[in-house]
Amino acid sequence: MKTKGFIILFLSALLLVACKDEPKNRNLTIPENPRTDFGMQRSHEDTIAVMEMATQFLETLKQKDVEGALDQLYDVEHQEAKPLTASQRNDLRSTLKAFPVESYTLDAIILYSDSDSEVRYTTRMFPDSVESKIPGTVKGSLHPFRIDGKWYLTIQPKKFEQ
Repeated sequence: MKTKGFIILFLSALLLVACKDEPKNRNLTIPENPRTDFGMQRSHEDTIAVMEMATQFLETLKQKDVEGALDQLYDVEHQEAKPLTASQRNDLRSTLKAFPVESYTLDAIILYSDSDSEVRYTTRMFPDSVESKIPGTVKGSLHPFRIDGKWYLTIQPKKFEQ
């Protein structure tokens, strides 16, 4: 009888310790990304526009139309989008030709701000081979900018003052 009472007392004490209230000030929120501009108005249409631009760019590369893909890219400076210069086109042309696109997937569309957004993608250059140790895929990113409500596709991330 004494043993039963001791076991019940021990289990009760154990339950009290196990059920003790945790501090009320626990931080359960996900930390904010410092790149995110919470003043930026984002809409479903923005996501669709950026996704369509990225898809069109990658589809053009898939069709082996490097010049057509270059025509879709811009250089943004001082809140102004300009077509790529001949020098920029030459630099990118060799890179785009070196990494042909057989297929692709869009991995993420992240709209941090008008001047800091990303479209992350993976392209397949050739099928994977058991004999080859070279991976057939490459990851990349595009950096869309929104100026006066219109999106422009760029290759290199830059920021401009708003």
